[in-house]
Amino acid sequence: MKVLDRAGGYAVRGIAAAESGLDALRYRLLGRRPPDCVQILPYAGYRNAQRLFLSGRVIHGRRAVAAGKGTLSRMRTMLDIYESDEVPGVRLAVEVAGERHKVVTDEEGYFVLELDGISRPLPPRTRWETARISALDLQTEEADYDLPVLAPGSEKTLGVISDIDDTIIETGATNFLRNWRRVLVERPEERLAVPGAPELYARLALREEAPENPVFYVSSSPWNLYGFIRRFMDHNGIPHGPMFLKDYGITENTLISSGHVAHKIEAVERILSFYPGFRFLLLGDDGQKDPQVYAQVVRDYPDSVAGVFIRDVAGNGRSGQNADHLAEIEEAGVPVWLGETMEQAAGAAEEIGVLKAVAS
Repeated sequence: MKVLDRAGGYAVRGIAAAESGLDALRYRLLGRRPPDCVQILPYAGYRNAQRLFLSGRVIHGRRAVAAGKGTLSRMRTMLDIYESDEVPGVRLAVEVAGERHKVVTDEEGYFVLELDGISRPLPPRTRWETARISALDLQTEEADYDLPVLAPGSEKTLGVISDIDDTIIETGATNFLRNWRRVLVERPEERLAVPGAPELYARLALREEAPENPVFYVSSSPWNLYGFIRRFMDHNGIPHGPMFLKDYGITENTLISSGHVAHKIEAVERILSFYPGFRFLLLGDDGQKDPQVYAQVVRDYPDSVAGVFIRDVAGNGRSGQNADHLAEIEEAGVPVWLGETMEQAAGAAEEIGVLKAVAS
C-alpha cells in the first residue's frame, strides 16, 4: 500500500477513526458484538529455491457465503464479506519445512512471512507443499490451519499468469448497472465461468496435486473475496494458485492502494522476478486494461513472457489503444493471440508448449 506524506496523514487518520467508529456503531445497531473467537484466513503461498512467501489475514468470525435465500439476505452476506472486521496485533506461529517462525498481524489484520536464504531446491515437478499456522494468544475457530505453498517444478520452466474477472469468471465489469445482481447477490456456485475457462485451466495444470504448470492469478478484486473466488474455482474445476489481489483498507498511515494498472503490473512483475528462469503465458481480457498492463510487463521483462492471450470481451481488442499495446508486444517478438472465448486460448498454449496438444 502507498504510504502518505505528513500533510495527508491527518485526513487519513480521521478516515481510519471514522471507519473504526462505524464498525462499533454497526454492532450496536445490529444488537451483536464481534465474536471472541477469531478466524485465520491463509492465502496460498509460493517459493523458489532460495525464497518463500506466505501471507494471510486474521478477522472476526462471519457468516458463511451461502447464508440466506432472499436477495436482501444474500446482499447482506456479501456486504459482510467486503466489510471484514480485521484483528490487528495477533501473534501467530508458522511451521514450514520443519522450522517455526513468528509473525504479527498489522493494522488491517494481514500477516506476511517472507524468508530469504532457505536453500531448498525446487522439486522436479510442480507440487503443493504445506505450512501450518496457529494463533499464540487467541482462541481461533480451528486449532491450526493449513497454508498451501506452491513449489514450481524445475524440469519444465513454463508457467501461467492469469487475470480473474472476465477471464475465468464472468463479472460484466464493463456494465455494472446491468450486472449488479451478479456481483452483489449470486453465490460462488451460481456465478458463470467464462466459456472454455474450466476446461482450459484444468488442462493447463492437469491436476491439483501435481500440476504440470504453475498457475498464478492477478486481479484488482479485494482480498476479502479470496474465499469467494476459491469456492468458485473449486466448483468449476479451475486449478488453484497463488493470488495477487488488492487491499482496499484504510489505516492511519495508508489510504486504499495503488491503481488498477499499477497494481497488476507490480504483481505480474513480482512473479517474473521471483522466477527468473521461467517463462510465462499471460492470460487476460480487454475490458480492464490488460493489454496496457502486459505491454509494460513485456517492456520490462521481454525474455520472461512466452506469449499473451487476450479475451476480446468488448469487441475492440484490435482497435484504439488496445491495438497499439498489442502491436507493441508483437514488435518485441512476443506472440499475441486474441479471441472471444478461452477455448481459443488453447491453441496459443499448445503453440508455445504450455499445453500439450492432447485431449483432456
